[in-house]
Amino acid sequence: MPKNRALIIGAGIAGISAAYYLNKAGFEVTVIDKESGRNNCSYGNAGMIVPSHIIPLASPGMISKGLRWMLNAESPFYIRPRMNLDLIYWAWKFRKSSTEKHVRESGPVLRDLLLKSRELLIEIEENENLEFQFKKNGLFMFCNTQKGLDTEAETAYKAQDLGVPAKVLTPAEVKNKEPGFDFRITGAVYYPLDAHLHPGSLMNGLKKLLNSRGVSFIYDTKISRFESDSTKITTATSSDGLTWKADYFIICGGAWSAELAKTSGLKIPLQAGKGYSITLNEPSLIPENCGIFAEAKVTMTPMDHALRFGGTMEIVGTDRRINTKKLTGLKKSVCNYLPQINMADLETETIWVGLRPCSPDGMPYVGAAMKFNNLFVSTGHAMMGMSLAPASGLIISEMISNGRSDLYHQKIDPNRYN
Repeated sequence: MPKNRALIIGAGIAGISAAYYLNKAGFEVTVIDKESGRNNCSYGNAGMIVPSHIIPLASPGMISKGLRWMLNAESPFYIRPRMNLDLIYWAWKFRKSSTEKHVRESGPVLRDLLLKSRELLIEIEENENLEFQFKKNGLFMFCNTQKGLDTEAETAYKAQDLGVPAKVLTPAEVKNKEPGFDFRITGAVYYPLDAHLHPGSLMNGLKKLLNSRGVSFIYDTKISRFESDSTKITTATSSDGLTWKADYFIICGGAWSAELAKTSGLKIPLQAGKGYSITLNEPSLIPENCGIFAEAKVTMTPMDHALRFGGTMEIVGTDRRINTKKLTGLKKSVCNYLPQINMADLETETIWVGLRPCSPDGMPYVGAAMKFNNLFVSTGHAMMGMSLAPASGLIISEMISNGRSDLYHQKIDPNRYN
């Protein structure tokens, strides 16, 4: 009996995760990506696995904070004003979602997805014998102001209420955990369940594994539309006229997912959030733990013999050009928290730019499209692609195989804006 065929559009971590679990479930899987598959958002990110991040991007105070940041050319946030109906709709929905009620209802959903992804990554590491430098020793939220520490402590208490352990630390306690570093901080919050990994090693290891198990990868091919009958998608067509038939179609196209979903009548509001990372190879000191410079929204991740810093959120469409002022702001933030590093140390050619797919309510889109019974979506993971994609991939596989998934929740329903 022939296997059911699944066609996945997008070879980032969301698409790879869906491919992994569908392949395990016995499907014949093909993954198509519009680029080379070597430089998507999943390769240059911070590689953090963050059960601590139980508050969605859309939350009270984010709009006023964002407006203040926009007045500073080097701040971590920027929206390019433009007359674009998709952006206007997204911003309106973001504003409507920025409530305490939304935060309260979203927290348990994010917690369950994030903890499940951590569990799944441990299983992959152990069962597949893959090495992707998975370090399960926690994360610091470094704060260099008392106001920042108070804010992070409040978040820590919310996390504790949801069963996610957290501890507020003094600078001396941080020093005990990272004796080689002199952080310029007032204090920090420590999340022991958080972890970090090397995203490139994970991506390459999974693709090699899937290739060996018969999963096909097709690169430099953009799927531009779907053909359908009354109940099902029948064909995916590329921009150069090639066609693919399958039993199931899964949109995992990151920041470009909305464009493709629209051709099937599915509305998934997304804006691309541009971010940067700087990787220092062979620095004189490498920390044991990953961390986030809380007020600056800058990440720090040790990766093998390198140290990666990442940050910024620019809502500027799909423009991947480097904004030198934002990059300078990122570098200054690193030096502000880490006086052992200076601006000259950060003058490196290893600068990465990526576009994260951001939903207006800060929750991913994962599940089945309502209009067609064989169309599924896994996208909108924003800055938490590595953290949310494994659980999202499992949900997709379970929904296709069994018609349901215990992990699924209406908060991540891809039809919620239709």
